[in-house]
Amino acid sequence: MAIIDILIVENDPNDIQSYEDTIRTLNMDFDGEHIINPVIKKNEKEGLKALEENEWSAAFIDLKLSTEDILSAEEGNNIVKQIYSKRRFPVYIITNTPGDVSPDFIQSDFLRIKTKDGIDYNEVFNDIIKIQETGILKIIGKQGQIEKYLDKIFWENLSTSIDLWSKDISRNSEQKEKSLLRYTILHMLEYLDEENYHPSEFYITKPIKENIFTGDIIEYLGTRYIVLTPSCDIVIRHDGNRNTRRILFCKIKDLSSEVKNYSSLNSTTGKSNDNRKRLNKYIQNNSSGNFHFIPKHNDINAGLIDFQDKTTVGVRAVERKLKKGECKRIATVSMPFLKDIISRYSNYYGRQGSPDFNSDEVFNSIFK
Repeated sequence: MAIIDILIVENDPNDIQSYEDTIRTLNMDFDGEHIINPVIKKNEKEGLKALEENEWSAAFIDLKLSTEDILSAEEGNNIVKQIYSKRRFPVYIITNTPGDVSPDFIQSDFLRIKTKDGIDYNEVFNDIIKIQETGILKIIGKQGQIEKYLDKIFWENLSTSIDLWSKDISRNSEQKEKSLLRYTILHMLEYLDEENYHPSEFYITKPIKENIFTGDIIEYLGTRYIVLTPSCDIVIRHDGNRNTRRILFCKIKDLSSEVKNYSSLNSTTGKSNDNRKRLNKYIQNNSSGNFHFIPKHNDINAGLIDFQDKTTVGVRAVERKLKKGECKRIATVSMPFLKDIISRYSNYYGRQGSPDFNSDEVFNSIFK
């Protein structure tokens, strides 16, 4: 049985009754598999205190809470701000005036704006349960798995080696901090077993680095490219320049342009179908050494990086096009997938090959 603690900050008695009625019905429908446990607070002070006292699965925040008999959006925005900056769980902003929501909040699957007149409580609570079942809150919640890993790394790894950084006089404080961050992340990865990856792990769908970098997927004039300039060359140095004058792009082709009979495939195509088998070879990167498969993720369609279809563009020209919006960074390929792409690209162009024999002649020589 999963208990789902929901914080509700609402001051209207009728809306509170709607929450209670919906939750009562859902709990009966769940028949003990899930239990939604609502905690209702009626103002900003109570809501903020509840955030400090408990861990929550989700929150519903009425934007306009009563302030000396005057309805104001400030109180609701203040509560959401605390969640947005310091907590990690889904939050629903409930309001009939969406324009009053602070522009600092970016709508996503974890932060949604719902109008009081249009909200379907059954749908929303079921969405919360689906998110809960992914295990995401057990991973990144304040008491989640990442926090437990960090505790272990701090006491078992960092505490026994921090003097290597504290005594280092070759790096400044900022450089040491970045080094320790990499050290911590690499140790965290060691706790994870390698198994079948989810396709979405392939991408960082909002590039994190401020400037174009190795592994970025670029969209330009309706065509996608991946940046394969070595990171040591493309990184911006302290003087504001890079070690390269041109950036290497490899074209990403649609599957339909390379995979024979691709248009005949659909979700019902059986595993024994020859066309599906042909596609699987591309997916497993067994079809051709000059192609590398990238999976589908949301609006990013699956495709094939073509190592033969490459071009270089001047750094300044790329930066101008990005600034003008003429080309767009749509994602970054994450590790270890990027390492695999770079390795295959390097192997493709570094392969030496071997002299060809006449197979008939060799055959005859064996049995001569």
